[in-house]
Amino acid sequence: MNNADTQPSALQRLRWAFVRILFISYLSLSVATLVGGYLTAPLMSWCFFADWRFWRYLGPGLKLLPHGLRIMYLMFRQERGFMFSVPLSSPPHQAPDPAIAVRRNDWSHGVSCGGCTNCCRPLGITCPLLASEDGHCLGYNSFYWRYFNCGRFPSVSEELEFYDCRKWTLAVERM
Repeated sequence: MNNADTQPSALQRLRWAFVRILFISYLSLSVATLVGGYLTAPLMSWCFFADWRFWRYLGPGLKLLPHGLRIMYLMFRQERGFMFSVPLSSPPHQAPDPAIAVRRNDWSHGVSCGGCTNCCRPLGITCPLLASEDGHCLGYNSFYWRYFNCGRFPSVSEELEFYDCRKWTLAVERM
């Protein structure tokens, strides 16, 4: 297989960028109007929970707006630019890129994160997608998970340091 076979086409990269821009615009409109996400609850539920049945996620769904605002404050106030590190035209991911991130030899939980939820609790702010009963992500493999940071964590060393992640090490730093 040559390099041209493994590289996504320009059209595919344009599609991924368009989808991300559309989602960011949708979120921006929802935040700006304060009710946009609630009026389009099935779509918001599908984006974050991979389920159109929004009523199943009313509690976590209602917490998304204040949580998002707190995270944005963290990103801008404390210069957490790495949280914007997902290139618009990059493919969606369900797991870290094995060419970039490798599991540490001393990690005892296998492929699982075990009970670690450091990346779901930055500076003590718990993500509303984290189910408190069992510590699993309610948004696992959703649109948001695949297209943004969660599905590709970790991709830059700043993430590992910020979240105090003990599972991964970077084999190579993404440019």
